[in-house]
Amino acid sequence: MHDDAAIIDGLRRGEMWAKAAFFDRSAPHIERIVKSILGHHKHDEIADIIHDTFVQALGSLQNLRDPSSLVGWVQSVAAHTAYKAIRARRARRWLLFWAPVELPDVTAEGVTPELTEAYRRTYELLDRLPADERMAFALRFIEGLELNQVAEMCDVSLATIKRRLAKAEKRFASAAQRDNILREWLEEGGRWTS
Repeated sequence: MHDDAAIIDGLRRGEMWAKAAFFDRSAPHIERIVKSILGHHKHDEIADIIHDTFVQALGSLQNLRDPSSLVGWVQSVAAHTAYKAIRARRARRWLLFWAPVELPDVTAEGVTPELTEAYRRTYELLDRLPADERMAFALRFIEGLELNQVAEMCDVSLATIKRRLAKAEKRFASAAQRDNILREWLEEGGRWTS
C-alpha cells in the first residue's frame, strides 16, 4: 500500500497505479460525505456525484499543497461537488411538471420501518434548506465533524459556519416539530425540543 505522498506524486506523473490507489484510498471518504449531504436514498445521484468528485479532484490536483492532507482535501472536493449538485437540482426544479419516480429506500438489515421513515423525512426536510445551510448541517450533525472542519470544508470562516448552522438548526427544528414522526424523535433526543 502506498502512502498519500507517493499516490499524489504518481498522479502528478500520470501513473495508472496511482489512479487506482487514489480511488481505493478516497472512495470511502467521498461516498460517506456525499451520502451525509444528500442522504442515502438519492441512489441515482450519489454515483454520479462520486464520479464527478473524482474528476474534479484529479483536475484540480495542483491545488493540493500538502499530500498528508489528501483525505481532508478530497472530502472538501466531495462536499463542494455535492453542494453544486444540490444547487443545480434546485435550478432545474421548475422544469418538473410531475413528481420524480420514487426509488426504494436503502435499508440495512434490522432497521425498523419507523427509523427508515424518520430518515426519509429528515432528508425531505433537508431538501428544503438552502444548499449552504444543508451542507453545513449535514457535515456537522450527520457526519459529526468539528466546527473548524466544517468551516474548512465549506471554505468559510468559523463565524460564518456558526451563523449558517444556527439558521439551519432553527429551520430544521421548526419544520421537524411540525412533523408528527420527527417530533417524536426530537423529543427522545432532546436536542431540538425547545
